[in-house]
Amino acid sequence: MSRQDVLLTGSTGFIGRHVVRKLARLQDLRLICIVRGGERHPQANSLLSEGAILVRGDFSDETLLKETFGKYPVRQVIHLAAIRGARKASPAEFRRVNVEGTALLLREAYEHRVQKFIHCSSVGVYGTIPMAVPAGIETPLRGDTHYHRSKVAAEEAVHGYIQKGLNAYIVRPAIAYGPGDDGFPQTLVQLVRRHLLWLPKTNHRVHLVDVERLAEVFFNLVVRDQCTQRIFVAADVEPVPLKDLVDWIHWHFYRRPYPRFLSLPDWTFELTFHLFQGLGNEKWAVRLALICRDWYYQSADTYRVLGIEPASTREGFGRFLGEGATFRR
Repeated sequence: MSRQDVLLTGSTGFIGRHVVRKLARLQDLRLICIVRGGERHPQANSLLSEGAILVRGDFSDETLLKETFGKYPVRQVIHLAAIRGARKASPAEFRRVNVEGTALLLREAYEHRVQKFIHCSSVGVYGTIPMAVPAGIETPLRGDTHYHRSKVAAEEAVHGYIQKGLNAYIVRPAIAYGPGDDGFPQTLVQLVRRHLLWLPKTNHRVHLVDVERLAEVFFNLVVRDQCTQRIFVAADVEPVPLKDLVDWIHWHFYRRPYPRFLSLPDWTFELTFHLFQGLGNEKWAVRLALICRDWYYQSADTYRVLGIEPASTREGFGRFLGEGATFRR
């Protein structure tokens, strides 16, 4: 691969930091990172130490994008930035950033004839809980939250530019875990440590992805010349029973399984889920759904096509607990 400038959005986020470290190993690649606050951002020194060039501003700023593409000969774009589902944002804000911002970035990439556009979507495009499991490339999309609907719309924008001739790819990660995580896996660990997690009687299967392996997916898409496959679902080698995951976490800290009395009949979770759903409380409806339903995905094709060995959740989560996790008492 000849010397290339790669424009990266979301470089200071959880997934972005791991992607930056992976790509920084390529001497013939220069990262151009759009960062709110520029060199004043708390993550700025880390990015600069990896040889990245920082562009101060918001990726959804049309003027900034035109200036950036005009100044740097961008050959590839990795679009990770988005307002996540757990954030407090209005439907209009989700659309402005996740949909309209993505459309602006796609337009500039297309007009400047970039060689490759890699878009980070989410398995949330299938809904919090897919209509059928395991969900895969052929599974119907059904955004059931403001965040999920915005990711579905963003994917539609990507497909529109693929039809115009843009060489673009979509990555749909499962919920990621690893050093620096501040989302569902970290919250799960905190609840287990404090014995605040109540579990349903049924041992539902859940599907996560090791953030290091996810970073390899983006890395391999960058370095490969061409792929006929356009959509990649990224998850660990197989789903795991939620109770097993909870036991692994509890065993790590206390050397014994999670207390079995901390469980309730399935109907109590379903009732509470529908209550929050009826009240329009997306945050708690999603949290309930993630522990009282099955959610897992077909990801074998992703690793076969890209030549990556998928992670084992037990081994990956063990490293997360033992090496990179930071826990609040």
